[in-house]
Amino acid sequence: MKTVTAVSLWLVVAFSIVAMWNHARWVVSVSEIGAFAIAALVLVACAAGWQRLTLSPVMLPLAAVVLWGLLQLQTGDTVYAWRTKVAVLYWAANFAVFFAALQAFADARIRRSFLDALLLFGFAIAVLAQFQALDPAARVFWLFDPSPDPAPQFGPFPYKNQYAAFIELLLPFALFRAVTDEKRVMLHALIVAALYTSVIAASSRMGFFLATAEMLIVPPLVMRQRRIPLASVRTAVVTLAVVMIMLAAAAGPATLMQKFELRDPYAARREWTQASLAMIRDRPLLGFGLGNWSTAYPGYAPSDIGLFINQAHDDWAQWAAEGGLPFAALMLAIAVWSARRAFRNAWGLGVVAVFVHCLVDYPIQRTGVAFVFFAMLGAIASDG
Repeated sequence: MKTVTAVSLWLVVAFSIVAMWNHARWVVSVSEIGAFAIAALVLVACAAGWQRLTLSPVMLPLAAVVLWGLLQLQTGDTVYAWRTKVAVLYWAANFAVFFAALQAFADARIRRSFLDALLLFGFAIAVLAQFQALDPAARVFWLFDPSPDPAPQFGPFPYKNQYAAFIELLLPFALFRAVTDEKRVMLHALIVAALYTSVIAASSRMGFFLATAEMLIVPPLVMRQRRIPLASVRTAVVTLAVVMIMLAAAAGPATLMQKFELRDPYAARREWTQASLAMIRDRPLLGFGLGNWSTAYPGYAPSDIGLFINQAHDDWAQWAAEGGLPFAALMLAIAVWSARRAFRNAWGLGVVAVFVHCLVDYPIQRTGVAFVFFAMLGAIASDG
């Protein structure tokens, strides 16, 4: 049953990523229904005694996040009930993914196989996305025309920072495999190089910073924890260095470098964060309702630039504005718990990186990356 759960979960996660470019509601609904169906089957299996129920303390704040949105609907503390209902479905689906992953990944062999399969999937996306960027027609996978929707910024991803978050989640595991798998050193070194240089090609500043931090932190952490001598990973280090130099040149870092040269790269985000803080001051307890930052923002905007601002580009401020300070505290509890677990295994540090990325953007606000994030969180929770 755990193998069926893991395979089904991988299919749902892969679909949600591949279909991210499509903004139609049915795409999200299919992903969410898939997550709920897998979680329901796992519950039936546990109730029937076919497998043991695995629990984790992080389930409490994750469940509380969903219940908080229901509380806002019940008390009427939401400025737009429909958006809060959509947000509750989003968080409930994330919880379902985490729950299913926690049950399936209690088996270490299944957990490793799932992560390996997810890593190969991410490698394929990274390679295809860079080649797709050469298509002047901006077609997704050279097949699908995204119009009238906006063209995706990188591969199937509608936003380059969400692509960067996807890579941030996978890169530590790729590094872990490159250091610990002596039989496939060159393969995993190539995967690491492709993932890292794709962030350069996507020109995400925070993504580049966090991916670089992972490159510097994860290998020595794994070597120290597992007492692996440097000589045993020398081939991986040399291969990785050579391949990265070649791929970095091919990726073309010019666009990324131009962004680093901006005089005030935080200019627009500063106004959005200031507006978020004003929202928090007005409704510190229950907020404006999950999913309602963009609804409330016009009343707090410091200036009118004539554009629709969809997110605060600071998830921590947005969580506090939408759900109040208690909701932000729940997310902080999840982040602290995940950081403690991730540093114990090193390959789960991508979850920590994404929580950091949330300070300046909205990397997990769409179902695709969110499902990868919560599947990785389930993997961390099941490890020891």
